[in-house]
Amino acid sequence: MPPEFLAWEAFVSAQTAEGRGHAWLALVCGKVQGARAAAVLIENPLDHTYVPMAVWPKASPDLGRLSAVVEATLRERRGIVKPVAESPGTTQITYPLMVNDDVAGVVALEADCPENAVGGVLREIHWGSAWLTNLLAGRALSDALAARERVGSVLETTALALRHGKSRQALFEVANTLRQRFACSRVAIGLVSAATVKLLTLSEAAVFEKHAFLVKAYEEAMEEAYDEGGAVRSTAAATAEARTWPQHEALRAVSGAGAVLSFPLKMGAQAIGVLTLEREATPFSDDDLLWLEAFAALVAPIIEQRQAAERGAFRRLGRDLRQVLEKIFGPRHLTWKAGAASVLLLCAILVLVPISYRVSARTVIEGEIQRVVAAPFEGFVAAAYVRAGDTVKAGQTLAQLDDRELRIEEAKWSSERDQYDNRLREAMANHDLTAMQVLDAQLRQSSAQLALVSDKISHASLRAPFDGIVVAGDLSQQIGAPVETGKKLFEVAPLQSYRIILQVDEREIRHIRMGQAGRLLMTGIAGESMNFRVAKVTPVATAQEGKNFFRVEAALAEASPRLRPGMEGVGKIEVGDRSLWWALTHSFTDWLTLTLWGWLP
Repeated sequence: MPPEFLAWEAFVSAQTAEGRGHAWLALVCGKVQGARAAAVLIENPLDHTYVPMAVWPKASPDLGRLSAVVEATLRERRGIVKPVAESPGTTQITYPLMVNDDVAGVVALEADCPENAVGGVLREIHWGSAWLTNLLAGRALSDALAARERVGSVLETTALALRHGKSRQALFEVANTLRQRFACSRVAIGLVSAATVKLLTLSEAAVFEKHAFLVKAYEEAMEEAYDEGGAVRSTAAATAEARTWPQHEALRAVSGAGAVLSFPLKMGAQAIGVLTLEREATPFSDDDLLWLEAFAALVAPIIEQRQAAERGAFRRLGRDLRQVLEKIFGPRHLTWKAGAASVLLLCAILVLVPISYRVSARTVIEGEIQRVVAAPFEGFVAAAYVRAGDTVKAGQTLAQLDDRELRIEEAKWSSERDQYDNRLREAMANHDLTAMQVLDAQLRQSSAQLALVSDKISHASLRAPFDGIVVAGDLSQQIGAPVETGKKLFEVAPLQSYRIILQVDEREIRHIRMGQAGRLLMTGIAGESMNFRVAKVTPVATAQEGKNFFRVEAALAEASPRLRPGMEGVGKIEVGDRSLWWALTHSFTDWLTLTLWGWLP
């Protein structure tokens, strides 16, 4: 009988999804040339990981080589074709199984097939996986219906915790309801107190002896689950590879139960109680864990709130204070005693030890002298030789204004001056006094205009007034642009003459006095600190970023050669000795004083 016929017969007669998946993989791999290995992976609803549903030809650790291409398919949500670099001619192919725009599974295959056959392999997987997609969609629908039913029953059971006025009565009814729902022989609920679990209620037992051996076994098993921080299942039919839980096995031995499940009731990351369920024989399933997980998420905050409400505020405060005092002055608890001694020592240091208090302020470097180089007349920028940040020498040309029209005008007035001079000479030769007076005035006018134009030409070259650095101005992108008379084109500051500008917060300005010393660190030269002394406190505040700051000027004792105008940093002004406690809390106490003053009538 042909192998393909046997695979079809196995596919049709399979009773489980896993068997049908294995038979389908055998069919697909039988049609793919050079098929080496294949697997179908589906999502596990408990931890949302992908586990093999079926493999071909058989499960082996070598299938791990498909993990990278499977992860790429899950990440990109599309089919992936990846040649294997270590094995030329081998190709890894993956195809996602989509259900409601979610990747519910992945078909992965590795084969020695040519590139032109990859499209046929993908088509074979696509058309052949319809039954698998329908199966996963049916599972998703079943899971959704089960989740809806689970939520309804969880809410119904949770409502019991709100029905009674006392938390003990409410938990007793919850335990009885859980016993009936899960067909348990007994359900116990314990609450955490001082890092230990105390049994609070037992199903079908309104009153029990707290010191009974069975109660102790329950509490020890609950503490085992509390220490574990997760669900603990213990069954009589556990395999040798299964993890053992000594306290739960001891509980089974005492109570005679065949299966025990303990589930912590967590509020956030903190467990506030433990729920323990017992059955005669049937082990607890994963569905039971899902139900209890949803139930614990809802009921844990309710229990915590009910317990806190029943204690009362003064009772809680008194209990907490009593516990702290017992740990500090009672026996043992060396950690608490050492902590209390450390706190007392710290308080003494804060109050009694003085420190040098310094006021911090944002600092900017300015040149002590800043000379503006302005446009001497209306014209156009012809050339720019420097820009902000460049070092210049006295008399160095900074920029050149266009003087072509001025030179034409200079030639015009020079020509007119010569004409008037010649005509004046002729009038003098003819002894024409009237003409001489008119021509003399015109000659002086043309000479004055010529001198004015010549002066403008001499100022067309903008020059540095002294040795320094250009702190503002960049005309390199404005060649040909017009400028107006008096427009600021450059600012030049000397290199070795600076003043420090500190922006002091109004809450600290009361500590600042002229003559106080301080230290300065600039952002660009953080490795060099410089000393300064306060020279002037400006009595006018300016608003910046919603706060008021006062401008404080200071003089450097010795400037760093790398210092430049415009640099920013942080300056600290030494204002005297203060206690460490005052230095840490005075901002808060000032705010509190102002707030109370504003509230008081």
